[in-house]
Amino acid sequence: MNDLPSWVHLSVIAAAVLLSPVLAFLIAIAVEIVIGAVVQGGMPAVIAVVVALIVGWSSARKLRRPQRGAPIET
Repeated sequence: MNDLPSWVHLSVIAAAVLLSPVLAFLIAIAVEIVIGAVVQGGMPAVIAVVVALIVGWSSARKLRRPQRGAPIET
């Protein structure tokens, strides 16, 4: 990405910052839909919430994990 001007990098960062609340809202709606579907399927609400927490926790772990071969900045 060294060929792109600096304003492109800043525009991408600004877009990500501005869209992050929208994405968080859409994720929350998706979780509510999944919980509703599981409850309608006959599973208790507590188990549905636990399943949603496990899925969210595993997704967050994948995002925080450093990539293999990537240098670690200190």
